[in-house]
Amino acid sequence: MTKMILVRHCQAEGNLKRYFQGRIDTDVTPEGARQAAQTAELLSTEPIDAIYSSPKLRAMKTARAINIYHEKEIITDDRLVEINAGKWEGVLLTDIERLYPEQWDNWKNAPAVFHAPEGESMREVYDRVKPALIDIADKNRGKTVCVVSHGCAIMNMMCFLHGYGVEDIKKITLGPNASVNVIEFDDDLAPKVIIDGYAEHLQGGGSDF
Repeated sequence: MTKMILVRHCQAEGNLKRYFQGRIDTDVTPEGARQAAQTAELLSTEPIDAIYSSPKLRAMKTARAINIYHEKEIITDDRLVEINAGKWEGVLLTDIERLYPEQWDNWKNAPAVFHAPEGESMREVYDRVKPALIDIADKNRGKTVCVVSHGCAIMNMMCFLHGYGVEDIKKITLGPNASVNVIEFDDDLAPKVIIDGYAEHLQGGGSDF
C-alpha cells in the first residue's frame, strides 16, 4: 500500500486580496505562514518518505514548512502547478465576474466545461494532474509521500481519486488553504480516498487525523 498526503498550499496574497493567482508566483501571507506551521505540526509524526511540490512559491513554502520535520529533498513537478488562467491572472474576482460573465458562470456553476480565456480548460488540468499522481505513486510504492499543490489542481486530483471523470467535478468540495487529503493506492495503483479536505488543525492546532 502506498500512502499519499495531498496538501493545498497555505494562504497566499491572491487568496487574501481576492484576485486570481493561477501561474502568478505570489508569496504567502502571515496567516498563510501560520497555516503552514500548523499543517507541518499535524504531519510531523507521519513517516513521510518523499515530498513533491508545485514549483510556485506559495506551494514551496508550504512544502518547506512540512519538511522541517522530515528533511527530505523537495521534488518539484510542473504537472502539479495551478491552472493557467490566461487573461484572468492577477485580476480581481469581482472584475472577472463583470468582464467575463459567461466564463465566470461556467467557473462557478459548470466547471467541467470551463476554459480560461487564453489559458487552460478544466479538462486539460484534469488530464495533466491525473498521470502526475499515478506516476508519483508508482515511483514511491510502499511508501508515504506528501504532495503540495493548488486549489483548482487539487479539485481535479480529488475528482480523479474519487473515481470520477472531469464531467463530475461539481461533486468535489475543495478544502480551504492548508487542508489535507489522504489517499491510499493499492498494488495496482487504484486509489482510495481515506481523508477528504481535513482542516481541523487550522482551528487552533493540536488535532490528529
